[in-house]
Amino acid sequence: MLRTPTALLALALLALGVVIILMVTGAVPAERSSALGAWIAAEPTEATSVPMPTVTPIDRPTTFDGLRPGVTDAFGLREGLVVVNALYDGMAEPFTASLQPVDHPQADPIAPITIIPPLNREGGASAQIARAGSYVLNVELAEGEWAVTISQPGDEGGAG
Repeated sequence: MLRTPTALLALALLALGVVIILMVTGAVPAERSSALGAWIAAEPTEATSVPMPTVTPIDRPTTFDGLRPGVTDAFGLREGLVVVNALYDGMAEPFTASLQPVDHPQADPIAPITIIPPLNREGGASAQIARAGSYVLNVELAEGEWAVTISQPGDEGGAG
């Protein structure tokens, strides 16, 4: 007669064997964490990847505006020069913003802008975009109305 811990181990090994057999025969996708989860989910067993949303490069100057810090929706930039101009209506807090690549959020900020009121209400920066891709405008500090326009040479009505 088997003792309880030995019987539990035997049952666990049997269950593991059944799951392995089901995975090998294709009844359960290997990427599933449990056989029950695979049967409940009505998904195809073929591996599918989730496509990244396509972000079209801006083709004319694009303006974002707001009242507080935050991150904009993604937009596309081509390789080459990008020009960023900002207007800020804050009274005491400075305004800081920069571009960030979506696929490398820890990368150094691109075209950082700092506006310190009441001395300044406008600011701008330019930078070289080394790799076309998706970017966001990251407004780190702001306590008043702001508007940032982003353009690239060759844009319709853009910088250059």
